[in-house]
Amino acid sequence: MGVDAEVLTKDGLSTVERITIAAELEFADRGFDGAGMKAISRRADVSQALLHYHFGSKDQLYTEVVKRRSKVINDERAALLDSVDLNAADALAQILDALFRPPLGPAGGDQAYTRIFGGLIVGRERERLLVKAYYDPTAQRFIDALQRIKPKMSRKTAAHAYSLALGALVAVISRDGRIERLMGEEGQRSIEDVLDGLVTFAGGGIAALADQEN
Repeated sequence: MGVDAEVLTKDGLSTVERITIAAELEFADRGFDGAGMKAISRRADVSQALLHYHFGSKDQLYTEVVKRRSKVINDERAALLDSVDLNAADALAQILDALFRPPLGPAGGDQAYTRIFGGLIVGRERERLLVKAYYDPTAQRFIDALQRIKPKMSRKTAAHAYSLALGALVAVISRDGRIERLMGEEGQRSIEDVLDGLVTFAGGGIAALADQEN
């Protein structure tokens, strides 16, 4: 990265931060294929030459966006998971709350990154490699926690349970309005309502999977 990466602009952000924020918005709006470096430079209010100077290519910039946001999400997930009382009666609910809350809250970057996050889970080889690099280590910690509270659950089943829980998250994280549309007049839900529903749904499924192995 260039020597001016930490030079603050008039809005208090470094050049690199301005670019990555702009790129996150552009990738969310248009997807990887539709996003253009020229459009990102306009959003960031920097020259396209400076954009290439710092990041080289669209692939490198996309990787940086995922790396930056995943760290914020996973740092909060890890902190919440560390605070879970694994001996408590509601330990499973606490674990799932730690998994779901960060990407749905401020750490998740609001609606912009949620669209990218959903695409990562169901994406192509590029996305699979990014998930492996930036999400799998934290995922292993959650799988460990599931096995600790469900000692008879095999690693295979715990990993499957984690993946199914993540699938439930992806179903609501895009916030494209479909769920609310299907719900009709009662469609407006708070983040806490969404979290409660996810935790209840995923918790019931994981408990049932664990019971199959007892």
